[in-house]
Amino acid sequence: MQDEKQNAEAVAQDAIFKKVNEKYTEFFSQIEKDSQKGTILVNGERYVMYRAQSMSVFLRKELEKILGTGVHQAVYRFGRACGSADASFFIEKFNITDSMEKGMTGPIYFAHGGYATVEILPESNLAMDENFLLIYNHPNSYEAEAFIEAGTKTDRPICHLNAGYSSGWATEAFGFRLEAKEITCRAHGDEFCKFVMAPPRHLNDHIAKVKELYNI
Repeated sequence: MQDEKQNAEAVAQDAIFKKVNEKYTEFFSQIEKDSQKGTILVNGERYVMYRAQSMSVFLRKELEKILGTGVHQAVYRFGRACGSADASFFIEKFNITDSMEKGMTGPIYFAHGGYATVEILPESNLAMDENFLLIYNHPNSYEAEAFIEAGTKTDRPICHLNAGYSSGWATEAFGFRLEAKEITCRAHGDEFCKFVMAPPRHLNDHIAKVKELYNI
């Protein structure tokens, strides 16, 4: 009976994924570039292009001169604000009312936007309450790849914008506060860019358990 329920949930999630992915595919297929005006419009919305290394490596270095170690929190907060704003915009644009569909639009937009793909791990618990736990990998994080391509090995996980963006989107989508932290990072020499997301007061406990689970 439990297997039948899980199979039914998987089929329903696949249907949601397909529907939302089609919407984003159509949205990003309508791109207008006008070098005379200096604009890039995606489905009528203005976008700005930055090289991944410029945004991830060199901007961070400049901010570090001003903020010191506070640069990590600043980048996280910036990502969180962007994720929250984008979630609000697209949920309204696509008229999404189902909480799970709102949440699933995040990873799909993330991929279409060039940030990374998202792999949600089976130990996650997508309960819509204090028991929420999301464990996920970003197999090709633009932040980590930018540092790797620049030949810069970091002394800690570095994908702070990715973590902030996903937590901002999830908070907006699910309607309660969630925070995320990267616990392993390819730019740090790890095999995966792995993240844990949970309500703030449970996050550190979950991180400890996930590290034990994955022998980190």
